[in-house]
Amino acid sequence: MTVHEAMTDAEAAFERRRRAVGRVLAPALLVGLWLLPMPGLSAQAHALAAVAAATVALWITEALPLAVAALLGPALAVLTEVAPAKQVFAPLADPLIFLFLGGFLLAEGLARQGVDRRIALWLIARPIVAGSPSRAMVALGGIAWAFSMWISNTATTAMLLPVALGLHATMREVVAGDTAAQRGLDHFGGGMCLLLAYAASIGGTATPIGTGPNVIAIGMLEDRLGEHFGFARWMAFALPVSTVMMIAASLLAVRRFRPPVARLPGLADEVARQLAALGPVSSGERRAVAVFVLAVCGWLAPSLLQLSLGEQHRWTQWAGDVLDEGVVAIVCASALFVLPRGRGGGPLLQWEDAQRLDWGTLLLLGGGLSLGKLTFETGLAEAIGRGVLAAVGPLAQQPLGLLVCAVALMLVLTEVTSNTAVTSMMLPVFLGVAQAAGIAPTAVAALATIAASFAFMLPVSTPPNAMAYGTRLIRIESMIGMGVRLDLVGFAVLVAAGMLLLPLVS
Repeated sequence: MTVHEAMTDAEAAFERRRRAVGRVLAPALLVGLWLLPMPGLSAQAHALAAVAAATVALWITEALPLAVAALLGPALAVLTEVAPAKQVFAPLADPLIFLFLGGFLLAEGLARQGVDRRIALWLIARPIVAGSPSRAMVALGGIAWAFSMWISNTATTAMLLPVALGLHATMREVVAGDTAAQRGLDHFGGGMCLLLAYAASIGGTATPIGTGPNVIAIGMLEDRLGEHFGFARWMAFALPVSTVMMIAASLLAVRRFRPPVARLPGLADEVARQLAALGPVSSGERRAVAVFVLAVCGWLAPSLLQLSLGEQHRWTQWAGDVLDEGVVAIVCASALFVLPRGRGGGPLLQWEDAQRLDWGTLLLLGGGLSLGKLTFETGLAEAIGRGVLAAVGPLAQQPLGLLVCAVALMLVLTEVTSNTAVTSMMLPVFLGVAQAAGIAPTAVAALATIAASFAFMLPVSTPPNAMAYGTRLIRIESMIGMGVRLDLVGFAVLVAAGMLLLPLVS
């Protein structure tokens, strides 16, 4: 389900001016940075810096549709001889893209059978929500935060986004006929989807298996420094950080996306009526849920087998090799096109349903992955990191100064590149700088890793952001506005954690 948020005349005029600025700014950045001397950069990295700056300008101003800009960036990289076309466009077939696609299809299957609507109505009916849209938003965010500790943030968002959209649709029905209230609920619904995406990213930082950067950092610290992080040691500092960030995100969302009414009058009666109208759970709903549960089991199996049987067990190794998240998502999503929704009925999902997916969001994610990978392959990211550390000079020679620089740099880089790629490239830089300065690198590495998951500003920053933006309930300036504030909170929380929490577990 997609809903376009209505705009006032003033907002529409601002949008036109913003796009006009982008049409001038992007080419100016491309040509200006390409002609600007950049000593120390290879020709490929120099050209990519110009292309990436122009692409980010197009994303921020929406001078072109985001998906078009995401494809134009890699195409320009080929034209400027950054890399061959096959290399540049290979990330569009990254397994993450298929995890994203499979998650969309699974969510569409649940929605087509009405599962999302039933869950949404059930959630609104809980006494703790008591007809309050704000409480429903916080409750949904809390569920996403808890789930994403054990399931990938993309899978968590794919699972819960239909619930958020179902909640939004039900609330609009309650105020049917009140255009102002419906418009206010559209704005609120965007905030609900945004908090869901942020909660999924924040929750993944709390456990060693919550997100890819955590696994990379733990392995790197053990290989290079002999530092072992089990669940208890990692969660001793990561869980408090994640909890504080989740509280901050909830407070910001409730404040910035206020519903038009604190309570929806008649909501309880309307919910009871609609729940009764749905009748008993159908066989189609049960089968759609069963397919989704099977996908979740497939996503969890490698981690659970590693925890229970050990990393060297043959079943663990088999699961790690075969049960790729994207493969699991596609296989389970394909089952929706085969299984009937009931005796004599059609399949749970038809291709006509799949055609309604937001394919542009997939292109947006693929283009972002392409530019992110090129950033590291050309050495541009490493050059940026070393340049920033060199620019701050003596500050990077002190433990607190290096921590501040590392966290700030990760927060910036992860907004426009893959958090896994950022972690893979920048952690060795931070470890090297720390060791050269005689600073214990554990705190810097761990907190910089968590910072890599705090990407809140742009749709391309994380797959959950892209999925939330794909609902068309969120405007880009709303995401940037809240993302900047949450990034600042994250910076303060991570620096404080470095000063207070990590020394206790080092």
